[in-house]
Amino acid sequence: MTPLMSFWPSIFDKIVDQIKLIEYRRTFPKECSYAYMYVSKPVKAVSAIIYFGQKHALTDWKLEYSNNVSVSERIDHYLSDYRYGMEIIGVQKIKPISLEDLRANVNRFVAPQSYLLLENNQELRNYLEKHTVKVGELIRNDLTTAFPEHICKQY
Repeated sequence: MTPLMSFWPSIFDKIVDQIKLIEYRRTFPKECSYAYMYVSKPVKAVSAIIYFGQKHALTDWKLEYSNNVSVSERIDHYLSDYRYGMEIIGVQKIKPISLEDLRANVNRFVAPQSYLLLENNQELRNYLEKHTVKVGELIRNDLTTAFPEHICKQY
């Protein structure tokens, strides 16, 4: 499943700058290996494609890191809002596709609050695929030192 996921500009910047290595959500689509990134106000544009690795349940991490007080406390804090963390293995910037363009060219387009599945909107999927122009090289993350330092880290 391929979603269009919404991100705050500050979070988008941290992902592109390789500071944020794990994306947290209440739910992720099944078999989600990548997503288009819609960056919310004031950017209001699809600005990149994010590539995901392994999905982790926060409850599993809670058990795995039960002897690490600081990680365990961070997980507890996140559990009120999130259930899963997905490893961010890479990001590909694209030429921004503005909200204005999407509304003008995709019938009844509404920016997602969390995410929307492109499989449920073929018109949007086709428009994004046709108008995606990569900018620069794929940004690849080295996740070998991500755990446990980046688990439920505040940004």
